[in-house]
Amino acid sequence: MKVSSAIATTSSRLNREIELPPEVEAQKQAISERTINYCNESLDRSRFFNLLKDGEITPSIMQYTFLQYQLWRDRLHQWFGLCIVKAGSCTDPDQKAAIMSLADHTFTDLQDGHSEMYLEFIHDLGIGDAEIKASRRSPSTVSYERSFFNDFGYETDNFYEALATLSGRELCVSVRNERILQYYFDARSMKHPTWLALHAELEVEHFHDAIRPALTRYAFNSAKIADLMKAVERGIDRHVQYFDEMLHEYESQ
Repeated sequence: MKVSSAIATTSSRLNREIELPPEVEAQKQAISERTINYCNESLDRSRFFNLLKDGEITPSIMQYTFLQYQLWRDRLHQWFGLCIVKAGSCTDPDQKAAIMSLADHTFTDLQDGHSEMYLEFIHDLGIGDAEIKASRRSPSTVSYERSFFNDFGYETDNFYEALATLSGRELCVSVRNERILQYYFDARSMKHPTWLALHAELEVEHFHDAIRPALTRYAFNSAKIADLMKAVERGIDRHVQYFDEMLHEYESQ
């Protein structure tokens, strides 16, 4: 893919120019295509995203959804931290690569001011500082925060599955943001918020960073690759489910 100037100037310290063995590269491309297809399938099943496509997601729904999402996003680093804790070795090549990608993502997000970009985005949606300060986590947000810990608790032996689930969420964010830009902002002739547009691209790189060590570990194990793909799909479905749960909350108020 073409790397935009926005991505090129991020604080990432990863060397993404390292060539993978041909069989691993082929596996990565195949998994990437399958994951993008599954993201679209999951979004197509979602009531929230069908309403979005039909132009029926109102500004007040968007405000509720992304104000809650901000509260979850503020703790995303905890999911990365859990994966780092679950890694058993910082010298094993695959686990070392995974730890570096997880730490780099967190560093880039904080160093490059992505939280500030997000605040600008929700300001663009018409949410004021007082409303942001007064907001509290809803049941759907609390449930989504806990879901990763429920599935991949500290003493469970599923490091690479956790990594794959996290990577699925990353790529889903990219596909999701493209839809939001098209069906909400373009439909209203609104400017593209920097946070949405950047993460429509950046999360593709984050997906590759997260899934690469798992694919390198299991490149010749078709059963484990199938398990990883199931984990990717679970991460995607749970992410999309969160949006449907927030929609239900909004409608129930």
